[in-house]
Amino acid sequence: MLRDPTTRRSIARLLLAWTATRALLVGATFGLAEYFLPDVYLYSTWTILLDERQFPVGDAFWQYPPGAGVLFALSGVVGPDPIIGFVVLAVLADAAILALLTAASLRIHRDRYSPASMRGPWAWVIGGIAVGPVMLSRFDLFPTLFAVAALLLVSRPWLSGIAAGVGGLLKVWPALILLALPRRSLWRGVAAALATVAIGTALIAAWAQGGVSFLGEQGERGLQLESVGALPFVIAGALGQPQEVVLRYGAFEIVMPGATTAGLVITALGIGLIGVIALQRLRGRLESVAPGDVALALVLVSVATSRVFSPQYSVWIVGIAAAASVDRRSRLRTVTILLVVMAALTSVIFPWLYGSLIETTWYAACVQLARIGLLLTCTITAVAVVLAPNAVDRMPVIRGLARPL
Repeated sequence: MLRDPTTRRSIARLLLAWTATRALLVGATFGLAEYFLPDVYLYSTWTILLDERQFPVGDAFWQYPPGAGVLFALSGVVGPDPIIGFVVLAVLADAAILALLTAASLRIHRDRYSPASMRGPWAWVIGGIAVGPVMLSRFDLFPTLFAVAALLLVSRPWLSGIAAGVGGLLKVWPALILLALPRRSLWRGVAAALATVAIGTALIAAWAQGGVSFLGEQGERGLQLESVGALPFVIAGALGQPQEVVLRYGAFEIVMPGATTAGLVITALGIGLIGVIALQRLRGRLESVAPGDVALALVLVSVATSRVFSPQYSVWIVGIAAAASVDRRSRLRTVTILLVVMAALTSVIFPWLYGSLIETTWYAACVQLARIGLLLTCTITAVAVVLAPNAVDRMPVIRGLARPL
């Protein structure tokens, strides 16, 4: 296929666009360091500890599975300092995702190639610039790489499970991708993932102390300002009702009557929806649904019902949406476009309107309302496509969003 001039030109344009946009992101990351590099500065302090084979036990900001420690340690090796090293690793991970998406697109569409066959890679290129410098200055790009790999490898469940397991060693959410596997191969993927996590955890434990300390920090988080559950409080603040916001665990959280309850309710809703999708997979009811659509629905549910929804979560969403778009059976390609718009709104909120959001000004509240509205619209559509694909055709609004492009 690469001998075809049309294909070569298409790939050349893609690579040129990726190079140009990522050069802009790298320049903005370092040029606006006061906005985008504070987290990387924090990572560099952990690198110093990890060089001594010690995880940052007791640090309230450390909330990562043990595999993250390996990556932070590597950032001190690949560059002249951990900060540059981290960004170098991020660019490499970004390029690896593009390579996976491009290879999968060429393979899937080899019998009927057209410029539209590269929707997935282009979604990643455009989505990356929509996310902004946060993409290269946060840790979330690395688990996204392995989640994308797991999704693109669903036809090879052992490899998919290994990729999901490695992703789970970096952050927990890539484990959701296992439910994209067909029922007949699900258990092979789960077994591979569990074995990968067990072996990886044992090796990391032999390398450094305190790798599982992150488990003690997860339950204490409150309702973050950017989350779906916090939207009523943001709107109330914009309408004149004072809101109390405090900095805890590296995030601004709502401290108001009802905030804890709101966090519990949305968490329970998320667990319930993920449980329903898992049950339908086990019952064999999802075999006709594109695996990428299942994965995207799961990730959207987990984000929409999270108490956190930090700006970097857009990286997860854009990555899985791009991978889902590779499959010609996907019914969520229009949703992918809306998610890229949502990512762009998120990059407006942080960092440019974040202070205004803390103060719950009306204009920041409007941008946040649009951001959350897009997320919820896409989440509802994705869940409907996965759980009730036949009923979608009888729902005009969702049918319009779920129409293949």
